Amino acid sequence: MIYKRLRDGLLMFLIAATITAVIVSQIYISVHGTENTQDAVLYTCKESLSFTGVFVRDETVIYSDYTGGGVMNYTVSDGSRVSKNSTVAMIYDSYSQIYNRYRISRLSEELDNLESANDRGVTDYAQPEFIYNQIADNYKNLLLDLDSGNLNGVYGSSLDLLKLMNIYNVATNVESGYDSRVSSLSSEIDSLSAALKEPEAVITSKNTGYFTSHVDGYESVLKTKDIDSLTVEQIKKIISEPVDTGFSDSKAIGKVFGDYAWKMVGVIDVADRYFVHETLRFQIDSSENVHTVTVDSITPTGNGNEAIIVISCDELDSELADSRVADVELTFVEATGIRAPRSAIRFVGGEKGVYVMVGEQKEFKKLDVIYEGDDYVLSRNTSDSEYLNLYDRIVVEQKSQKT
Repeated sequence: MIYKRLRDGLLMFLIAATITAVIVSQIYISVHGTENTQDAVLYTCKESLSFTGVFVRDETVIYSDYTGGGVMNYTVSDGSRVSKNSTVAMIYDSYSQIYNRYRISRLSEELDNLESANDRGVTDYAQPEFIYNQIADNYKNLLLDLDSGNLNGVYGSSLDLLKLMNIYNVATNVESGYDSRVSSLSSEIDSLSAALKEPEAVITSKNTGYFTSHVDGYESVLKTKDIDSLTVEQIKKIISEPVDTGFSDSKAIGKVFGDYAWKMVGVIDVADRYFVHETLRFQIDSSENVHTVTVDSITPTGNGNEAIIVISCDELDSELADSRVADVELTFVEATGIRAPRSAIRFVGGEKGVYVMVGEQKEFKKLDVIYEGDDYVLSRNTSDSEYLNLYDRIVVEQKSQKT
C-alpha cells in the first residue's frame, strides 16, 4: 500500500513538473522573443540590357543575269560557306524539276538505309543488345531535337533511328530482308531521274564567304568601317524599316559576307560606359542560341541617358545571317546560388556567414559568396556542412523583448 502511494505520488509530481516546464518555457519565449528565420533556397539573378539592334556586315549582293522564266532553287542553305565561283542557285523550267530532285534525294537516303540492313556482313555479326541500346540513345536524341524545335536534327535523328531499327529487325529475324522495298525504291528513283532536265541557268558566287538568300537593300549602305558615323536617326529608320522600301531589284538573289565576324549598332538608354570592352552573353529573341560578344563602344548622344552602343562578334548561325534587325539581350551577370539576406550576415573568427537554427540551437554557417545584390547575397550551392546548405533555416533577426 505504501509502495502504491509512493508510486502515485511520484507520477503526479512528474506530470506536474512537465506541465510547469512547458508553461515556463512558453512564458520565457513570450517574454524574451524567438528567432525569426528564413529558409535558404536556390535563386538565380540576372543583370541584362535589352534593345533593338541593327546588324552591320561587309556584304556583297549576288545577281542573276538570267532574263527568262522559271523557278529558282537554292543549292546552299543560309549561313553556309561558299567558295568563289561555286553554285548557290539553279533555275529550272518548272517546280516539278525541283520536287523530283528533292524526292530522289529522300528516296536515296531510304534506299541506303535498307541496303545496309540487307548487308549480311553487317547483320550477321550485329549484337542485338548493342543495337537496341543505340536505338534507345537515338530515340532520346530525336525527342531532344523535337523539344528544341531543331527540325534538321529531327530529320537526321529519324534517319539514324530508321537505319538501326532495320538492322535490328534483320539481325533478330523479325524481317528476312528488304529486297522487295529496295527494288521498288530503285525503280522509282530511275523513273524520276529519267524525267530530269538540265537547269535553265546556274547562278554562282563571285566571292568566297558566307551566304544568305535574304537581301534588304542596305547592303551598300551598312559597312563596318562606317559604323561609328551612323546617327540615331539612321539607326531608328532602319529599325522601323528592316527592308529598304526604296529597294527593288529582281536580279538580286542573295548575298555573301567575308567571314563570321559581324557588328551590331543600337540606341540604348544607358550612358554609362562601365561595360565597354567587356565580353558578354548575347541572344536574339527569335533564337535560343547564345553567343559571346564584345562591347566596342558606348557613345552618349547628349540627349539625357541616350547612347549609341556598338558590339562585335565572330560567331554566326542561320538566324543571325538572315537578320538585319533584331530584339536582343546582353547579359552581364547570371548566377545561381543559395540566397541569404544581407541583414543575416555575421562575422565569426574573420569568416563571413549566417546563423542557422539546428533544432532549438543556433549554429554558424560560412558563406561562399558568388554574387552580391543590394539586400542579399548568393552563396555557392554545396553539400559541405560548414557552409550554408539548401533549406537551412537562416536566422534573420531576433524579436525585440516585450515590456
